[in-house]
Amino acid sequence: MSEFSNLRQRLPRILIALAIGIPAGALFSWLDTPIPWMIGPMIAVAACNLMGAKLQSVPFGRQTGQVILGSAVSLYFTATVLAALASHLGAIIASTVSAFVIGGVGALILSRVSGVDGKSTFFASIPGGAMAMAVLAERYGASIPAVAVAHSLRVSFVVIAVPFAVTYSGIPLEGFGPVRPEVPFDPVILVLWLAAGFLIGGVAEKFKFHNGYLLMPIFFGAILTVSGVQLSGIPHWMTDFAQLMFGLILGARYDRDFFIRYKLFVPFALVNAVLILVLSALVGILLSWMFALPIATMLVATAPGGLAEMTLAAQALGIGVPLIVAFHFFRVIIVNMGAQHIFVVGCWIGRKLRPAAGADNA
Repeated sequence: MSEFSNLRQRLPRILIALAIGIPAGALFSWLDTPIPWMIGPMIAVAACNLMGAKLQSVPFGRQTGQVILGSAVSLYFTATVLAALASHLGAIIASTVSAFVIGGVGALILSRVSGVDGKSTFFASIPGGAMAMAVLAERYGASIPAVAVAHSLRVSFVVIAVPFAVTYSGIPLEGFGPVRPEVPFDPVILVLWLAAGFLIGGVAEKFKFHNGYLLMPIFFGAILTVSGVQLSGIPHWMTDFAQLMFGLILGARYDRDFFIRYKLFVPFALVNAVLILVLSALVGILLSWMFALPIATMLVATAPGGLAEMTLAAQALGIGVPLIVAFHFFRVIIVNMGAQHIFVVGCWIGRKLRPAAGADNA
């Protein structure tokens, strides 16, 4: 469906979402909470939708927010930072492997306690892209609603819990390596670069490259930055606008009818989200100790949230943005590519073990 399909019918719900989301963002900003312009609108719109409002996000809001965020993040990737990233490849690989292990443990527990079939809980628990996991769930005959509920709850919970925990736990908000250089604001260059970001992002997503509007501006912007080409700084209000777009999108996923239909699964999915987050945090702490990396950075880097949301959290908190982007980018790519193969191998092992177990019981 096109972003502008039935826009006339959807427009009142979009405008109401903005009318509710903007004051909520302003309130959370006044309260000085982390990433206020994402968390505030997300909570406000989700609450309204769970009461039956059916509010919707802004057309092309995701793409606009991702291009802005990708353009801002690309400025961090200097030659010094890239050299430092290469030295931490071991930690990035270890974190990615742990995502499969944690997802597998979460899937087994969720299946046992909820009674939902194992293949549905597998794709619901693996912290890859929500859309990619839903596609795989459909391909292998798993329950798409169960997968959608689990991913929505987990990402929303992570978006709220991780920034708050990092901000208010007393953990030092240490960065990773050099911070982003001060880049002057140039409106002409910024307009041209944002337009280029939309173009290359759109081409990437036409070829089924997930998060293309975020990753392509980061990738090409990083190349230009390393090459000595000076782009434009991103005004603070623009990154706040990106937060607002993501917050509206996350909140709009909460449909009252959908959650009522699967209300028996929701508590189990929420407990599963907490379990996966706690295990991921323990991995982050362990990797922080093993590789001498800041704890705050590693907690965000290993959090089982979405790539865009965790990148935005890192950028807003000002901690280890390049490293966090690298962790989440590598995890999402490998998990999305490898989840189906892990699932197939797991099913094969399960079939091999079942006859043996039956023979023992006989």
